[in-house]
Amino acid sequence: MRPGPALAGLFLAAAAASACVPATYNVRAARAFANEDARRAIVDDRAADLERAVWLADEVLANTPYSPGDAWVAALRLDDDEGERLRERFEEAAPYDGEHEVPLAKLYRVKLDEALARAAAPRPAPPAFARLFDALAALAARDPTAPPPTAPSPTLAPAAPPPASSAAGRLPAAWQALAGHARALAVEERSVERLSAGRPLGAPDTPELAAAKGKVAARRRALAGAQRDIADAAAELRAASAGQEPAATIARDALRVTSFLLRMHTEALAVAPYVVKQARRVARGEPGYGATAARAEALSRVLEEQREALSACAEALAVPARTPLEDTAGFEMQESLLEQGRAISLDAVHLQLKSDVELLFFHQLASPSSSGGINDYRGRTRRLAYDVDPVFMVGGRALLTYDFEHVRNAARLNAGFKTDRLFSSGGDIAYDSSLGKLIGLNGFASDVFDIGADLVGISTSLKIARFTSGNVTELAVDPATGRDAGAVASAPFQLLVRQIDVGFDVTKLFPEAADDLYLEELLVGFRYMDYKLPRIFYALREREPGTGDVYVFERQSPAQSVTSRFYQGGFSLRMGNGEWPRVAPFGDLGLYGGAGPVRYAFSADPAVPGGPREVDEATMIALSGNLSVGLRLRLTSYLSRLRLLTELSYNVEAVGQGIVSSIHATRRGDETTYTVGRKIDIGGFDLFHGPRLLAVLVL
Repeated sequence: MRPGPALAGLFLAAAAASACVPATYNVRAARAFANEDARRAIVDDRAADLERAVWLADEVLANTPYSPGDAWVAALRLDDDEGERLRERFEEAAPYDGEHEVPLAKLYRVKLDEALARAAAPRPAPPAFARLFDALAALAARDPTAPPPTAPSPTLAPAAPPPASSAAGRLPAAWQALAGHARALAVEERSVERLSAGRPLGAPDTPELAAAKGKVAARRRALAGAQRDIADAAAELRAASAGQEPAATIARDALRVTSFLLRMHTEALAVAPYVVKQARRVARGEPGYGATAARAEALSRVLEEQREALSACAEALAVPARTPLEDTAGFEMQESLLEQGRAISLDAVHLQLKSDVELLFFHQLASPSSSGGINDYRGRTRRLAYDVDPVFMVGGRALLTYDFEHVRNAARLNAGFKTDRLFSSGGDIAYDSSLGKLIGLNGFASDVFDIGADLVGISTSLKIARFTSGNVTELAVDPATGRDAGAVASAPFQLLVRQIDVGFDVTKLFPEAADDLYLEELLVGFRYMDYKLPRIFYALREREPGTGDVYVFERQSPAQSVTSRFYQGGFSLRMGNGEWPRVAPFGDLGLYGGAGPVRYAFSADPAVPGGPREVDEATMIALSGNLSVGLRLRLTSYLSRLRLLTELSYNVEAVGQGIVSSIHATRRGDETTYTVGRKIDIGGFDLFHGPRLLAVLVL
């Protein structure tokens, strides 16, 4: 089998399976349109193309005079060279200005406009048919068993219209009903959505909502009836005899026209969802613009119904015309067949070169005292102060990635550095995103596992930060005032922090809503964190039992090395509008909570320093949160396959931890209130923060 027919069949089957984005176009359409800036001029132009496509289908089939062999039909040609010429004509002109993709639907729309202009020119003789629909009805009405005429006839049918009892004779009415019902259905479905908004799940329908649902059901039945009428007409056309002239010419001309309209509608449906999305974004700043989005949605419905009808008629006409559909004028431009298949594969493969410059600080932020918070540490005699040199790191990595369907970067293969570190001082930072490696897989097995995880929306992030230059100082504290009274001891120390995040990106469940909310990613899942530091523990109790308002100092532990190990659940999200706009701010927010085991000790006799200790094991409760703000800058054109992105952000991550040692119950009448009676904490929050500059070159 030649690749052309197989791929053309796949193109039509995939388009039929998707109302808005044919599967053979989804990768390229998403890459071309999904992350563009929502500019009103672009939206207006593309929405006008959608409306024009619907109008052109009606005009060409129902209102344009036709004679077999007409020049305007022969003018419907669009090959790769002509397509490139037309694209260049629009690319540098307003509103595209070399920065936005010119949809293929526009190129087909322009060629149809040119053909209609030629059809309106003066004719040397009256047309044989008032419209192409009449020619189709005449073609289907001819008796294939009748002998051929003895002399050529200018028409295949008498001047009177074909009998309305034939399916092909009812084709104009069915076509008009199809578009009318599709438009009305879009409006009525929006009405149901509006009336259903905010209603409790399972609540009975209001009379108004029930009536609206009844209208939708009736409209769908009427639409199905029009679809059946067109299917019946297509069956008659498939059985038509076109062995003699002018029947053969009519069959070939009709196939050329319907295939050209089919291709225009298919390409229009590829861009339609992005027109709707961008119109909604424009409407946020211009409330009155919301009507454009609603109109584009209704046009998408009409285009899809018309595309189904055109597909049925084109496939039927291919039989009497004795011409494979992939060899017709609509598919002469190979960009959506074999060549587009190759282009899709090329667009889906990327080589990413990443350069990373990061400065990471560690500090402990002291808990507020009783003057500004709930903890009163007056009475303690020691505290620890950390002086840690920041980690400065320059890293790099090469990745080979591949897009599956709508899943960007689903397959990721390390093509270069085993570590991110190229240069570092004060320690190092390493990042990884392989879940397969984390569970012990290696090599190709790890890559295959990661591909499967990414396809279902599981994201993994591993960060290991090592601080190699630091000191911890034990400070004396005046127990009466809480002020520092000088250093008691000092020692060098190192800090190793490991953090693993594994989450499911829930935006994959509602991609359109996520896009409307500027949600690039919303991960819900698990976080593991561990690091080791010298600590002093402080035991605190409620000043007034049952209130939980202020906790006062009770006792303190000697300085000791303690491992913090936490298993947490939570979420992290990134707000932004993707990597394609020239300048795009973004923000990250994460919140995780959980607990982990801890081992610590208090002095058995506080009056005897260095004496026996009471060692205990408990569950440390922890809350971690991260916040970052940044700016993403795209340095290359929207139309360039080469993308150079820079991303500057400042990231802050805080970890608070403590032990609940007792719960206090207070009964007031019939109610019992529970508060934390005693707790143990470390006197502050651990803070990791710093700027990060990320540069990504994507080929």
